[in-house]
Amino acid sequence: MVFSRIISANLKASGDNYTGSYVGAGTGTAGLGGKRNGDAINLAIKWAKEVNGDRRAQMTIRKIGASGMRLTTVDTDPATGRSVVTSLIDLQRS
Repeated sequence: MVFSRIISANLKASGDNYTGSYVGAGTGTAGLGGKRNGDAINLAIKWAKEVNGDRRAQMTIRKIGASGMRLTTVDTDPATGRSVVTSLIDLQRS
């Protein structure tokens, strides 16, 4: 099976603070806001629509090697209340 989906994260930095937007969850453009911590940027997500019972989640964008990055999205499972990884996307520049 082959599928495609547009994924983008646009961020603006001001010191260690980041704001921006994310497209990829299928709910519309989500807002992002957070801070850098070492080689990672930790962001709060505000979805355009409810996902898993609310509009909040977390995203980490982490540098991987010299030319890669990993986007990890974590949300709360409404059935258990536990944090679960809902997406893990590795990108590599060629």
